[in-house]
Amino acid sequence: MFGHETLSDLGSEWREFAACSGRQDDLFFPVNEAEVSLVRAAKAVCQACPVQEECLSYAIETGQMDGVWGGMTSRERRVLRRKRVVRIRRAS
Repeated sequence: MFGHETLSDLGSEWREFAACSGRQDDLFFPVNEAEVSLVRAAKAVCQACPVQEECLSYAIETGQMDGVWGGMTSRERRVLRRKRVVRIRRAS
């Protein structure tokens, strides 16, 4: 989106453009991700975010274990990481 080669080239600049900037953390870090209404509200913010991909990449690259990042819950990110590992192993 920003014309950078990698996320590390972008640094933390992407955060300035995040739709969640300045919002309450408890929306994105619910005590219980099973609270569907809170997770749905956080994901709605993410869907309208211009840096959703950068956020998700950051969460995966840095191993964020909690919260909604880039429109995905911690559980959804774990599943995505497992799928990536399987693809890499199959390609080897």
